[in-house]
Amino acid sequence: MIKFLHRKEIDAGKWDDVIAHSPAETLYPYSWYLDASAENWSALVMDDYRFIMPLVWKKKYGIRYLYQPVLCQQLGLFSREFTDPLVIRQFVEILMKRFRFGVVNFNMKNMVGDDRAFKVVDRANYILPLERSYKELAGSYSVNAKRNLKKSMECGSGVEKELSLEELMAFKKETDLTKKSEDRYRRMEAQFRSVLEHSKGFVYGIRDEGKLVAATFLACSNTRVIYLLSISDATGKEQRAMFGIVDEAIRLFSGSGMTLDFEGSNIPSIARFFSGFGARPEVYQSLSFSRLPVPFLTGKRNGK
Repeated sequence: MIKFLHRKEIDAGKWDDVIAHSPAETLYPYSWYLDASAENWSALVMDDYRFIMPLVWKKKYGIRYLYQPVLCQQLGLFSREFTDPLVIRQFVEILMKRFRFGVVNFNMKNMVGDDRAFKVVDRANYILPLERSYKELAGSYSVNAKRNLKKSMECGSGVEKELSLEELMAFKKETDLTKKSEDRYRRMEAQFRSVLEHSKGFVYGIRDEGKLVAATFLACSNTRVIYLLSISDATGKEQRAMFGIVDEAIRLFSGSGMTLDFEGSNIPSIARFFSGFGARPEVYQSLSFSRLPVPFLTGKRNGK
């Protein structure tokens, strides 16, 4: 039987234990990270936490809808065991009855399948297994990546590994071409702070003559090192500073058996950057649906 639970009804200990032992284990579905990522989230739970699915939602015009939080790439169904597509379909049917419209990114171990009631899009994530030694991993870099890494090492002052969260956020605001709301920046900072409080975060940066020109926030789960945020200003881009930061992360976690998760992308230039380090694509699926009445949709398109 599948139950709908509000956040206050969820046993966080049982929940996080399922995530920790899931074949799809990653940062995003842990209860403490969801708490930092969203104002509201509930869950579908089957057979005393045998299968669990977080549902992140908002309400507008009195209508509750599902959405995918920023810096929270994959959610979906989690279990200690294989998630049968038939079980996934049962969960999807229930969430579509409870919410009028929404978007849910399932994880790489979920296969949603097609249905006329909703739309499914395949998305690419890039991952790099870190079982091998740094020498072996670096030897697999592309010619272009090696050239850019050399330039980064010649220009920069080396990777600084204990950058403060405050400096990272100030740099993020300074370099954003499209400014976000203060609420969004506060939410982002809460996500980073939660990761750091759980001793699972690293803030790396590179300076040029004392000025920060590139920075990255890496977040670790049990099995993954997630490239959660990367920022470069014009100087950092010119100096190819991010190549130096990623190389340092690979050096640090090489031989760990973890996976470097680059979080995307379908954008060719970014995909080339990731693949230059030997990363390969991993598919996950995004589901969207709408049960809104036609007059409501027409009114929204007309700006009403």
